[in-house]
Amino acid sequence: MTQLYRHSIIDIRSREYPALNDMTYLDHAGTTLYAKSLMHQFSKDMTSGVFGNPHSASPSSMLSTQRVENVRLRVLSFFKADPEQFDVIFVANATAAIKLVLEAFRDVEDPGFWYGYHRDSHTSLVGLRQLAAQSRCFESDQAVEDWLKETTEGQKDAPSTAVGLFAYPAQSNMNGHRLPLDWPGRLRTSSRAGCPKMYCLLDAAAYVTTRQLDLSDVQTAPDFIALSFYKIFGFPDLGALIVRKPAGDILRHRRYFGGGTVEMVTTLKESWHAKKADTIHEQLEDGTLPFHSIIALDSAFNVHEQLYGSMDNISRHTCTLASDLYNQLASLRHANGQAVCEIYKDPNSQYGNAKTQGPTIACNVRTAQGGWIGKSEVERLAIVRNIHLRTGGVCNPGGIATFCHLDYWELRRNFTEGMRCGDNLDLVGGKPTGIVRVSLGAMSSQEDVNRFVNFVEETFVEAGKTMVPAQILLPITLDMAESVVEKVQIFPILGCSGWQVPRNVSWLIKETGLQYDREWCVVLKGGTTPLDHPSMKNIRPHIDTEKGILKLTAPLNASAASNNPSKSECDEEVTISLWDSPSQTTQPNLHSNDLLASSYDSQSIASFFTAVLGIPSTLAKFNKITESSWNDSVSPPSVDRSPRVSAVGEGEAQANIILSGSSKWKSQHYVRIGLHYFELIQSPSLQTAEESRQLRYLRNIYDRSLAAQNSTIRYGDYVQYFSADSASHDPALRASIASRYVGPHICPVWNCRRDFNIAEELAAHLHTHKGRTDVTKNCDGAVMNVEVLLGPTPKRWRRWKLRLTKKV
Repeated sequence: MTQLYRHSIIDIRSREYPALNDMTYLDHAGTTLYAKSLMHQFSKDMTSGVFGNPHSASPSSMLSTQRVENVRLRVLSFFKADPEQFDVIFVANATAAIKLVLEAFRDVEDPGFWYGYHRDSHTSLVGLRQLAAQSRCFESDQAVEDWLKETTEGQKDAPSTAVGLFAYPAQSNMNGHRLPLDWPGRLRTSSRAGCPKMYCLLDAAAYVTTRQLDLSDVQTAPDFIALSFYKIFGFPDLGALIVRKPAGDILRHRRYFGGGTVEMVTTLKESWHAKKADTIHEQLEDGTLPFHSIIALDSAFNVHEQLYGSMDNISRHTCTLASDLYNQLASLRHANGQAVCEIYKDPNSQYGNAKTQGPTIACNVRTAQGGWIGKSEVERLAIVRNIHLRTGGVCNPGGIATFCHLDYWELRRNFTEGMRCGDNLDLVGGKPTGIVRVSLGAMSSQEDVNRFVNFVEETFVEAGKTMVPAQILLPITLDMAESVVEKVQIFPILGCSGWQVPRNVSWLIKETGLQYDREWCVVLKGGTTPLDHPSMKNIRPHIDTEKGILKLTAPLNASAASNNPSKSECDEEVTISLWDSPSQTTQPNLHSNDLLASSYDSQSIASFFTAVLGIPSTLAKFNKITESSWNDSVSPPSVDRSPRVSAVGEGEAQANIILSGSSKWKSQHYVRIGLHYFELIQSPSLQTAEESRQLRYLRNIYDRSLAAQNSTIRYGDYVQYFSADSASHDPALRASIASRYVGPHICPVWNCRRDFNIAEELAAHLHTHKGRTDVTKNCDGAVMNVEVLLGPTPKRWRRWKLRLTKKV
């Protein structure tokens, strides 16, 4: 690599960032690192004088005021902004800067303001839509281009407000895509109908970390620029809103005032106040400024220039590293040729071109079989190697939805399934819920790049066969099929009628059974026990997964049901959200077989069931049982959701899966439907036990294909049957059966795959993959590292810590 800085990057790192000697830091998009000399210089600055509160005329206060104003000018100079045309408002961070703009637009007169934002926006930008009269999300760069070119007559969604705000990030914080910076100038000269005053807000937080933001042309510059200085210098924790003065009048609409933003305020008898009017920052910097942090910014500018010379040097340095990292990751292949990394690059970006792409890579890791390795698994192994990176949704919902191919209904479903920010739910429906992000900064080195590539290669690249080929399921051919799935039925509410899954829909198989099958029950108002009422059979469900609704229809009485089986004027109807949880929780009787469930407090739902059944009743949803819900002396209640299978014409009304052909399967032990194995279980508790069986899903942990991660069943799937004896001759079935007896926590390293019963054991085991020379052998260190890998300390941690201490 060509020398770009005054000193070599090795010298800079050893002198200024000693903590990096045994660390690979790849989260500069979160915050970059502060130099040692910055802290020394700031400490010297603080101890060489007395800095008082700026709101005074004392010498110490005047010193603080002067230093703050000098730094204000220095900020403008850093971004090549003319002080005559721009002003700087100091805030806590970029989000606070964005919120400050919102407060002004929120207070414009009715009918409010129109708001448009780009798909790549951080949640801090997305949140502005909540207070806008109208809003629009632009789904791509091209959508913005088309919008800017629209004429007055051709606008599809012309704002009906007098004021509008268009916001977008200069760089996506998810994948580093850099968006055009000429949009503000073009917006200013375009003919936007219905919105005479259109402003532009630029989120520059991710961009300015490694790229020069040039505001020298006031005609093409954004009206408002939000940024965070800790992303550029590592310290101080401070942000700013840079305002183009011609656009400053809109900020005067903000009604709130506080601290030194007013000249006078009356509180008795009459309410009146006079805001300061000399400068924009005087009107908006509420309370006492964080003047020590602002003074620290002066030292940050000095050290940054001494170490790196200019932002252009940093841009070239990081651009070269990012290009090399991208090329190396993109070239990684498993032994069978399958790509290892799915890299989420915007079509308009090109690594090596600093104008279109920042030094950030967003990706997910695939197995040789095409399945996904969870983001949290990658992060846990990275921690073992002391590699610092970011995983998850990275506060970029539009980017995650686009590149992970998640529709709105899938995101809502994922939330219902328990997905939350920072959790370990990596896959739902065969799709990743987040990404792995690595980002480079000014002090990143080629060694950082190589260490991460080596980590991925050594840990996840499958250099040989990880499974016996026979253990990998291939589709059942027509000549192998002994039967076919004729119908798939879901019984959403325990004891009510079923709903037939459309023939063109693949239905998800979960660990507990089919999705949405027997997830609800009917209870008496105030009761906890599921009802078993004869009229419940008349309740007809319909599920729409994309709209997220469960629609129930039922006649008011039994005679109406027999006379009119389809929807009619005498039918009752109600709609329940599949995504929203009930608000009222019923407590179970721990001495009975009652179920822990949450009942709905909706009056319309209660009225429906009361009218249909003739008794005061409502709907309840079975809760997911967690370890913390029950003590050791009480077994948690459960409902058996194992799918029921039957032959055509034999007990179809009670079965989830109806198979064609003979009843040969009744004498078998195992059945394969499509690409999934099940164990056939006889259940005497079923009323139709002589005609149907239950299925227990046999998940093959050794199969890491995409099909195994997205277990589904549908009409037309071919079926095979297996006896207990024949199972021993089928490697794939044998592996599926063996998976029942392994621990739930599996090592993600491709050539290990050891299983463990509890997460703590897996966390301790992961350190054996640290490397031959640096495997942790110190007891205290092992305990600490396991604690980090597990995240929040669980209740049982103390017991485990004692066991681990004895083992080590």
